[in-house]
Amino acid sequence: MRILHTSDWHLGRLFHQISLVDEQRCAIEQVLDYIKTYQPDVVIIAGDIYDRSVPPASAISLFDDFVDTCLSQLGVPIIAISGNHDGAERLGFASRQLATSGMYLVTTLEQMTQPIVLDDEHGPVDFWAVPFHDPAQVADFTGEPQRDYNHAHETLVNALKKANDRRSVLVSHCYLDGANESDSERPLSMGGADRVDWQLFSDFDYTALGHLHQPQYKGRENIRYSGSLLKYSFSEQHQKKSLTLVDMDADGNCSIQLLPIQPRNDLRVLKGTLEEILSKAKEDARSNDYVQVILTDDEALLNPMARVREHYPNVMELKKERFQVRQGEQLAAAGEQLKRSELDIFEDFFSQVHHQQLNDEQRQQLEAVLAQIADQERQS
Repeated sequence: MRILHTSDWHLGRLFHQISLVDEQRCAIEQVLDYIKTYQPDVVIIAGDIYDRSVPPASAISLFDDFVDTCLSQLGVPIIAISGNHDGAERLGFASRQLATSGMYLVTTLEQMTQPIVLDDEHGPVDFWAVPFHDPAQVADFTGEPQRDYNHAHETLVNALKKANDRRSVLVSHCYLDGANESDSERPLSMGGADRVDWQLFSDFDYTALGHLHQPQYKGRENIRYSGSLLKYSFSEQHQKKSLTLVDMDADGNCSIQLLPIQPRNDLRVLKGTLEEILSKAKEDARSNDYVQVILTDDEALLNPMARVREHYPNVMELKKERFQVRQGEQLAAAGEQLKRSELDIFEDFFSQVHHQQLNDEQRQQLEAVLAQIADQERQS
C-alpha cells in the first residue's frame, strides 16, 4: 500500500494580512505532480484543510479543484479529517455521498467508529480516521468524563475495533507530548493539557498526524507529522516543507520518503545593519520572498521600511534588535503566566474574592462551562 500523507494546508490563510492563495496553489500543483509521478493508492490529509471555520471562496475553489483532479483525473482516493481550524460540520457536508466517489471526509466521532477499508495486492488495510476533538466532545460521545486530551484520545483509540489480522493506519490531529512546535500553530489548550502520549499509537502500522507544522516523528518513525504545506510563521524559516510518501509491505512494515515542496516565494529572516542588508539585496535573486528584517543599528534611521521595500517588496516586519532584547525579557515573564490554564486563573480569582478554594462540585461546573465556551468559539 502506497500512502501520500500531508496535512495543515490552511487554505485561505492570511500572512500579515496578505493572502497566500497563489503560494498555496503553487504548492498544491506540486502535490498533484507527485501524485502523478508516484501513483499512491491513497492521499491522506490529516486535518486543517482550511485556516478557519468559514473559509473564503478562493480557498474552497482551490480545494475543490484539487479534489476533482485527484479523484476524477488521477483516480486516487482521499481520506481527510477535520482539524482544530476547520469547521467540522461545514467541512463534512455531503460526506456520505462523497465517499461513493472516493472522497472520505471524517468530521464526527460517530464516523470514526468504522474503518475505511482499502485493498492492495496483499489484502485489506484499515484506515481509522479520528477527527480533531476536545475532552468535552469525547465526554459527550462516550458518556464518561475525560480528564484531558490524552485521556480523551486514549478512550477513542481503545474503542476502535482493530482487527489483529489486518494492517492498520491511524489518522489523527493532535499534539504529541515532546514534539517540536512553531509559532503559527493555534494552542489547543493552555497549560500543557493538550499533550498526547505517542505510545497510544504503538499498535498501528502507520500513524498519520496533523497539527504541528514541522515534519517530524515521535517515539517511532512510523508515528509521524507530515508538517504544513507552507511556512506560516518566521519561526519556520529553516524548516524544509515536504509530503510523506509511505510504502507499506504485506507485514505492515513501512519505508518512508520525504518529497520536498518548493515555495513560490520563500519566507526568510534578514539580520544586520540597514546598509549591510541593502548592499546584499542588490545581488539577492530571491527579492520577492516574504521577509522579516531585524536591524542591528544603534542609531536612529530615516524611513528604513521604505528603503528596504525598494529591494524587498514583500517585507512583512521590520524590528530593531536592541528593542527585541528588552521585550524578550518582558515576554519571558509573561510567557510563564500564559502557561496557566483558564481554570487556574479563575481559581486564583475565586480564592482572592471569597478567601476560599473551589470545592469539587464548583470545579466540575466550571470545567463544563469552559468546555462549552471553547466549543462555541470553535463552531462560530
